[in-house]
Amino acid sequence: MLRIFLLLLTLLSSLISQAQQLNPPDSSRSREYEEILPVFPGGPSALLDFLSDSMQYPKSALHDQVQGKVFISFVVNAEGHTTDIKIKKGVRADLDEEALRVAQRLKQVRWQPGTQNRKPVNVEYTVPLTFRINNGLYAFQTDSLDQIRIPKFLLPSSGWTASRGPLPPDKGLIYGNCVQRLGFSSGGLLQDVQLVNLDTRKVVRVVVKPTMSSRKENEFCVALPPGRYALHTYSYSYGMEPLRKGQAGAITDTRYVFVVQAGLVNYVGTWDFSAPQRPRFTIDQAALTDRINPIYTKLGFAEAVLAVPQ
Repeated sequence: MLRIFLLLLTLLSSLISQAQQLNPPDSSRSREYEEILPVFPGGPSALLDFLSDSMQYPKSALHDQVQGKVFISFVVNAEGHTTDIKIKKGVRADLDEEALRVAQRLKQVRWQPGTQNRKPVNVEYTVPLTFRINNGLYAFQTDSLDQIRIPKFLLPSSGWTASRGPLPPDKGLIYGNCVQRLGFSSGGLLQDVQLVNLDTRKVVRVVVKPTMSSRKENEFCVALPPGRYALHTYSYSYGMEPLRKGQAGAITDTRYVFVVQAGLVNYVGTWDFSAPQRPRFTIDQAALTDRINPIYTKLGFAEAVLAVPQ
């Protein structure tokens, strides 16, 4: 499990020193100065959630079993904006780059600025982001799919629209829901899942959240060649995540696998990617079928076969 521990420098003397260096008080005034720190919307726990939500352990660092703390520094200015984000002390390039990418997200948020004697001031913070490989979640087992080359520019499989007719006999249709990462913070960007056909070893890309949709949950409907499919990678607005079970053994132990049957509608369940590195696959077929049956009038969702990844 990736744990990110945020150590905000809250020692009063240190923060007063930093704030005074950035905004020196008027030496002609003799009265005491009251120091109030900047406040992240929702407090420290919300800051932790905000940063950890998109944190990804670089594959190269996982492969080399590299861990450590990357120290990021930034300034919360008098307007409540995060500026001057930089690496103060790094570990190595891949971890440093990921920590810096995550920290850049702070520019999206406006803090309640810190004050000195009731006047907004700039305050500098140092935040260590800890990359730790625990037994289980990130100690993944390699398998034959690690040798699969994923094309950089892989066009997505065409979604099956309501206006299209019955399925061709050489294709199977998969449909389900996706609970996306980030929700309304996704920026309306496309999200997809890369699948590997275990029979042909071909890679396909399925869009599970369309562009310009900020809904937390979206349905998807795509026709694919029949065969056994393994979920390989989830790509969301600000990163990519390998989809693994973390077990040793055959492909069915290391990956989530489902079967697409030709000429049939295959219900693949709700794919929940809301929690980092913890995908969930659940069944909510009746509710989804009731919602899309009136739209896809040329397909028989009521007769769909169950094909939820396991």
